[in-house]
Amino acid sequence: MENIITASNLPGKIMVVVPCVLTAAGIVHRLKSMPKINKLVNNIKKIDEAYGDVLKVPGSFVILNISESSNLLAEEVKFINWCLMVKPGTTIVAYTRNHKLSVLNYISALGVRAIISQYEPAATFSDLIIKSFSTKSMLSSPMIKNILDARISCELTVCEAQVIGELFQGYNVSQVAQKLGRNIRTVSAHKRHAMEKLGLQCEKDLHVLGCTLLGK
Repeated sequence: MENIITASNLPGKIMVVVPCVLTAAGIVHRLKSMPKINKLVNNIKKIDEAYGDVLKVPGSFVILNISESSNLLAEEVKFINWCLMVKPGTTIVAYTRNHKLSVLNYISALGVRAIISQYEPAATFSDLIIKSFSTKSMLSSPMIKNILDARISCELTVCEAQVIGELFQGYNVSQVAQKLGRNIRTVSAHKRHAMEKLGLQCEKDLHVLGCTLLGK
């Protein structure tokens, strides 16, 4: 069945947060060519500007670049985590050239609505964007699906994402428990469950993924 955009499944605003000017222009052009959503599209050049817009607009829909550059990736992951904690009603579509399994695995576990490879045809992008308006399930483009078929992860809870994020920063379980004001056993359980979902076998795996996501 053909995907149809209806008033009932439209987001409050569609934000394109992609640093490459040419890539962003291509996305905006594609979106504005779709009936009913062209007036909702807003191009945001810097990720720092997206925080304020998400706070202002209930039900924001964000097309977020996921970089190969570790420094940019750290900022993008920080934004997804912020949305998860502060504005959980935000829909995020990850648009990426980064095909690294550990990164895609983590991004998918944070509950993004879709992950689309930048190497896919424009028609695939448009189709998945429209589907993203009316589904709660995570979608992925064919290239991303092939990579993630071997994944172990499922979606992290808010508490698990918060704990694992602190551990990525280099804090130990005791420090995280103190910082978050939680029982150390509860934090240990969140850590164990998050590692299982992300397919992390040991502390070294946790450290390596943290360094990748935070640009260390």
